Amino acid sequence: MKHIRFEFTCSRQVPLYAHLCNQYLNYDALNISIGCDSQNDFGPQTYFIEAQGEQIQLEQLADAIAADFLISVWLVDSGIKVIDEPQGQRTLLEVVPTEATQADKSVAAFCQQCYPRFGDNQAAQFGQLDLTCPCCHGEMRLTSEQKALTLSDLKAMAAQLISQGTLDLTSESVQLSLAPFTNPTSARPQLLICNPNTLNAHFCLKDHQVIALSSIEKPLICARPTQAHEKLSAPLYDICFGYSRVVLVLAEVLRQKGIDWVYLQGQHHRPQLAWVEGAWAQLSSPSSAQLQTVKHFHAPEPLREEIRFSGFKAKWQANKKTRSHQGLLSVQALTSTDNTAEYQGDEEDHTIADTALFATLLNGKFTTHKQAKNAAVIYLSHAHPSQIVTCDNKGETSLFFALPELPDNGYEIFHCLDSSPQKAVAQKFKSQFPDDYLKLLSLKLHGRRDNLQSLWAIAAVLIGLNPQEETQSPAYLSDALLAAAMRYHGANAPRIDYPLTKGEAHRSLNWCKTLGTLLSFRVAGHSDPSQLAFAMQDSLADYLANWLEHIDLNIGVHNIALAGNELANETLCKRISLRLGKNFPLLLNRSLDLEGDNLAVGALYVKQRQLNSL
Repeated sequence: MKHIRFEFTCSRQVPLYAHLCNQYLNYDALNISIGCDSQNDFGPQTYFIEAQGEQIQLEQLADAIAADFLISVWLVDSGIKVIDEPQGQRTLLEVVPTEATQADKSVAAFCQQCYPRFGDNQAAQFGQLDLTCPCCHGEMRLTSEQKALTLSDLKAMAAQLISQGTLDLTSESVQLSLAPFTNPTSARPQLLICNPNTLNAHFCLKDHQVIALSSIEKPLICARPTQAHEKLSAPLYDICFGYSRVVLVLAEVLRQKGIDWVYLQGQHHRPQLAWVEGAWAQLSSPSSAQLQTVKHFHAPEPLREEIRFSGFKAKWQANKKTRSHQGLLSVQALTSTDNTAEYQGDEEDHTIADTALFATLLNGKFTTHKQAKNAAVIYLSHAHPSQIVTCDNKGETSLFFALPELPDNGYEIFHCLDSSPQKAVAQKFKSQFPDDYLKLLSLKLHGRRDNLQSLWAIAAVLIGLNPQEETQSPAYLSDALLAAAMRYHGANAPRIDYPLTKGEAHRSLNWCKTLGTLLSFRVAGHSDPSQLAFAMQDSLADYLANWLEHIDLNIGVHNIALAGNELANETLCKRISLRLGKNFPLLLNRSLDLEGDNLAVGALYVKQRQLNSL
């Protein structure tokens, strides 16, 4: 007789895993105990199933568990080990669905038990959307409109999409198209993959990306099309697999018609992920409060008990049963009518980066707010000022660096270059590459311009990554630079300068010198734009490492927090890990968003004087 334990360690809570553990309490062949180990609510969660039995019985149990526990994007480790004594219980684990549903029992739209029955075109019940599943109860997620759909209806929808080119899938609040949308609702095109078998023919993907696409969460993953692809002309795409029973069956019908992928837009609420420090993190929560459940954590006592911040409400309640500093923290998205005004600070204010720092440090690094110290945050965002904020040994924060606000048009950008010490190289660029010079003059930057996306957009034009006759949007140009950097696999790249400027309140970037260095390599004959695009990422990571080493000498840095939606840039994240990770612990709070609910949670711990502008 052996006593063994099956473990699944996840970077955040996985409701389906908790549900499956509960299901195995009904496994009659063996005496089963279950549990969930976590040192901190914001840290790894280890779900486990324990059993005692003979070798054959345990092997049968292992096969069943392997079939049932589908891959989650939050799964970071799994294993089987022999134990002396069971540590689990016969008590049910709490299951909190990741999305609000019609029934609390539903933890997924479909699972390993029901998918082969309604999703396989060879199955007798193919297309039966309301198929009852005793495991995931996915049928309870269906609305009455979705339940009414038959296989014939879905085949008719597929025929309409093929004949007319578009389909308004009202039951899912999304639109499908065979061609790019003329007025897309997102900056980057989104695709629903109908034929996973042809994925590698269309996209350059790594193993962890393919696994994530097939995971139970069915997220959106950023993917680069293969070079010289005839139909996929955008530099990057956000792609996903069928994520609901309706979409899954419709995609299978389209696959049978020879369609590999279709364009997708609308309220599909797919989580968008970024690969940071060797694991996935969620960029932001779904925008609809109706589809976002409340997240609950045990957390140290904050400086305020409730706040509405950046589209979310965070609330902390003391644990009246104990005298501990730990209490229950909850965070949820606000509805449009319940929301307060968004943060409107200026570039001197570092409230946003402060909140990102404290939210990240909650990941097991302090048990009371007074222990949040000797840290720094690299906060890189499209939506708010991109900054580096430090926290000294007294817990006081200060702004070390902020990206400058770039000019909003190409004329002003070239004028700044031409009026700086970069004048000579700017004039050479103008004479050697007149077409790109004219495209630079046509460039218009919209919205916030104190971010890397704006810098990448300008750089893309300067190194010739805009093949279109007219200048594309800043988001498109930024993607063009990121895609070019992904294509580079060389060992060496030029060093691009990122010199600091010292202002009255904080340091900033001499962006003219940065772009001037880039131009100097191009006019000198560096004809590979992917090498220069990669060089911008690699050099920035190197400069960040130098800046943080300087900060460490002054205040002592025990942890470096990473946050912000610019971390979707996988090349930069990898270079940061290589450059910074050798000398400093890089910290993420994967239980929260990189840009979203983390800001509201962190705001509970930021001193009141910095939140007066809200």
